[in-house]
Amino acid sequence: MSWEQNPTLELDDSADFEVPASTESEEEDGSKSLSRWVCFGLLSLCCCTTCGIIVAVLLSLKGAETSTTAVSLTGCLGFQECPSYPLPYPWGTWPQTYRYEGSFPPGFAWGAASAAYQIEGAYNEGGRGASIWDTFSGANTVEMPGGNCSYCCKVHPCPVNPGVKNKGDTGNVATDSYHMFQTDLALMKAMGLKNYRFSIAWPRIFPEGESSGDPNPEAVEWYNSFIDGLRAADITPFVTLYHWDLPQALLSPPNRSGWWARDNDGKPVGEVLPHWKHYVDTCFRLFGDRVKFWITFNEAWSATKLASGSGKAPSVKPFLDPMLDPYIAGHNMLNAHAAAVDIYRRKYQSKQKGMIGIVNNLDWREPKQNSEADIAAAERAALFQLGWFSDPIFGPSGDYPPEMRAIVGNALPIFTEEEKHLLRGSADFFGLNNYGTGWISASNEPGWDFTYSSVSHEGLVHGESAWLYGAGWGLRKLLNWVKRRYNSPAIYVTENGWSIAASTAEEAANDTGRLLYYANYTSEVSRAIQEDGVDVRGYFAWSLLDNYEWEMGYAERFGITFVDFNFGFDPNAPIPNSHVPTPGQQLRRRKKSSCFLEQVWRSNQLVDPTAPNLCVEPIIFQGHYWDAQKCRHFIDVLLGDASGSVTGAKPVGKFCDNTTDLPYGPAVLAFSGSTVICKDCKTDSNFMQGFWSDGSLGVQWDDGTFWVKEGLPVQVL
Repeated sequence: MSWEQNPTLELDDSADFEVPASTESEEEDGSKSLSRWVCFGLLSLCCCTTCGIIVAVLLSLKGAETSTTAVSLTGCLGFQECPSYPLPYPWGTWPQTYRYEGSFPPGFAWGAASAAYQIEGAYNEGGRGASIWDTFSGANTVEMPGGNCSYCCKVHPCPVNPGVKNKGDTGNVATDSYHMFQTDLALMKAMGLKNYRFSIAWPRIFPEGESSGDPNPEAVEWYNSFIDGLRAADITPFVTLYHWDLPQALLSPPNRSGWWARDNDGKPVGEVLPHWKHYVDTCFRLFGDRVKFWITFNEAWSATKLASGSGKAPSVKPFLDPMLDPYIAGHNMLNAHAAAVDIYRRKYQSKQKGMIGIVNNLDWREPKQNSEADIAAAERAALFQLGWFSDPIFGPSGDYPPEMRAIVGNALPIFTEEEKHLLRGSADFFGLNNYGTGWISASNEPGWDFTYSSVSHEGLVHGESAWLYGAGWGLRKLLNWVKRRYNSPAIYVTENGWSIAASTAEEAANDTGRLLYYANYTSEVSRAIQEDGVDVRGYFAWSLLDNYEWEMGYAERFGITFVDFNFGFDPNAPIPNSHVPTPGQQLRRRKKSSCFLEQVWRSNQLVDPTAPNLCVEPIIFQGHYWDAQKCRHFIDVLLGDASGSVTGAKPVGKFCDNTTDLPYGPAVLAFSGSTVICKDCKTDSNFMQGFWSDGSLGVQWDDGTFWVKEGLPVQVL
């Protein structure tokens, strides 16, 4: 998930999460002060672009040290030439309505996405080690592998990082997908999903981020089972290797600094590289025969910029300087990406025939006024976030954007020629996450991101999340920006989604706002392909399930499927811990947006959001069914109630023969939309879920069985 460009996080005075003093010395010597005032005077007098550039470079000589000083903004700061207004929509012609006609290219990859820490749960099971998100959220990591770091919890209940908005929420249980992955597979099969993006948890594979040795066998078995289940369901896995859950053992300052490691001169060092390379090599070797789409990092910008004191883990001292630490971590992360791609291409790609890339993110920033200053501000915003992690890979130089160096200066590390060589072209596709849009104006203040800009959202639709404002045309503009900047790469929109508040399944299922969001955004993706010639290969909705939304916990819902988290008591969560997810009996219910997207990906074309929706009511379950063992079942739905019963037969041998069959039932059923729950249908569990499949006209149960409804022809779509 992405987050807002200008967070306003307030940290308390906790010793473990202390905000460092300004990098600007309060006792600056007179010569430095004089030189700075000379620079400011020059900049305020300059009216031409060239003067602005010269002074910007002068200001950057001290790197992060000059970052908090106001300047008089003139011209197009940071650019040799002022950038052009971003097309395809000229200023003031943003669409008010969208078109819902047209098809997508054959083979277009429709899918849904998730991340390990947000859904797996089982945080201390199966040999898993502690991650930086466990520590950040306040989970009980005492005696866990890697849980003895310098700032880790020593006695439970554990402290919560001040960046956490909803205290008590953790990924301890989440959607319980580690235990309920068969339920998730049944759900995906029922909705006709063809591509699923998920991440592998590094601390589950190597509990302490080991740089050598064998992986955790329980983790390997689990991921093998899940990947095999996806393949058996004809669902293509897109696997992310790092979705923010660094093994805690690799971050224990001052001895271990993870992505934030640097030498005595302050230059980034690849302290974590041996561990990372062993981890990714192991994943390629164990799973690459079935995984054909690999993603090294998800949103390196979020995992560095926001993780250095602005709302994401670890946000811990001494790595809390937003004007310095993100550039160290980002540099190390880019080199780790290049190393992973090098390993894959040298050792595995020719045999496994897969693809590998990286996912970066940007919420589009549209110039608020049709002025050189605002247009330049919009371009800086794109370059200082998306370009920061894309230019070294997709650009010709293997280096950061020159416009970024012109302003950030010495804060940006230097790549060696060997590093540049490995970085250039180190992606087979361009992974892109986008959620929202905002208006951007030039500012005299550098801001926390050095872009000398401010963002507003007048007239844009607001989601549940404070930072989320939607405009489908913003994604089209962003796709065109990527095409222009990086010479038409193959693009996968790997995350796109909308948050809506809901407290009940019925309320959540009626997510018309999310449905309209997807209709408008897919419409603009289509126009980017058909009218602008952008090479978009796929589109993934965020997310398959309501899940743990990082520092927001369970207060925000992005899922196209509602999850009843079965809130209760978790002894391993921090206080307050009495209203947090518990395992075992979590309901999944599809929302209208899910049914809409099913229509889109089954037909591979745009769908009018006002057209009849595929979501069904419980009465659809009424009737007789046959299963693969030739046994007959009858589901009875009580009208006006969300309950019913099931009766049927079980075979004595392999198949039912209508003579020796064993009758069973009636077993009590409960319904929620297109979900059916049976609490007495399995001997090894008291909670069995099934999902109505409109594509196959039957019930897909989470024990792997499928019941075809009698009297209805099976559709093959």
